[in-house]
Amino acid sequence: MSGGAPRPWGRLAVRERLQALLPDTPEPDDDLPDRRGAAILLSLVVASVLWFSFSMRKPYVDTLEVPVEVVSTPAGIALSAPPPTSATVTLQGEGWTLLGLSRRRPVIRVSPDGPTVDLAAMLGEAGLPADVVVQAVQPRTVELAFDTRTSRRLPIRLRSRIVPEPDYDLLAAPRLQPDSISVTGAQSLLGSLTDWPTDMMVVEDVRDSFQRRVALSDTFGGLLVPSVRSTIVAVDVATFTEESRDLDIRTVNVPSGIEGVRYEPRRVTVEYRIPLSSDDYERARVTDDFYAEVDYADILSDTTAGQVPVRARWPEGLDIRDVRLGDTRVEYFIQQRRPAAPVFPEEAP
Repeated sequence: MSGGAPRPWGRLAVRERLQALLPDTPEPDDDLPDRRGAAILLSLVVASVLWFSFSMRKPYVDTLEVPVEVVSTPAGIALSAPPPTSATVTLQGEGWTLLGLSRRRPVIRVSPDGPTVDLAAMLGEAGLPADVVVQAVQPRTVELAFDTRTSRRLPIRLRSRIVPEPDYDLLAAPRLQPDSISVTGAQSLLGSLTDWPTDMMVVEDVRDSFQRRVALSDTFGGLLVPSVRSTIVAVDVATFTEESRDLDIRTVNVPSGIEGVRYEPRRVTVEYRIPLSSDDYERARVTDDFYAEVDYADILSDTTAGQVPVRARWPEGLDIRDVRLGDTRVEYFIQQRRPAAPVFPEEAP
């Protein structure tokens, strides 16, 4: 009985035996550099916060722009010119305190009993922290302009741009409620006013009636006080249509001795716009008070070849717009009045 030959070792078998004899090596940690960077950054942030916290406990000097408000004036007196709106204040105090004042600035509230106001003294009443020292105020004092306080009733003037869609138009001027206000302030300022304007109201592509509240404008910086701050604007809108008709020509201011004037053409065509859903629509089509007119004074001053201007006339209150005559000048022919035949007395028998 013969035995088999020993199995030779291949390369793969050698590698497996060597790996079994060697100890395991741990895989490298790829996140280790990122963790170290985060730790360093956190340390820097903490150090910066601690340094800033200790530094802000030291005394510093800072300069602030502090608002100035005039909260009241003597009885019967009003400001006639704008007061200063701010003052430059130099303060000394702990860093944390000055930082808080820069975020919530104190206000110098002025209640003058005369035209000269000491802002430095008023700042002392603004409630500054006890550890803050005022080093300088610029300007230190100001002069206020006063005048007699009075009141006037003024109409409100609407400032607007209302653009209807094609085939639509406003039936009348916008209505305001209220349409006038009482304004109080210095007599020298009120004396030059004729009305009080609103803010600009812009409405485009209008096809329906509407109401809108509009604020009143304030061009005097609070020196004048209106009794209300806004008004309600009501706008009526309707559909308009194009119409036309022929008009008779009438002559006015005809002197004596003239029997009449004949025109060529005898009638003129007029085109106009009118609200479609109104009584004026049918009235404009049939009324005899819608006619063309020639003034005889134009005939007397005529230097052309016998032509005069003609104008359209219609009843007051009839809402007719964009009137256009097909003929703006017509030829005329004057008809003189014939003298009466002489009358002879009968002969005596």
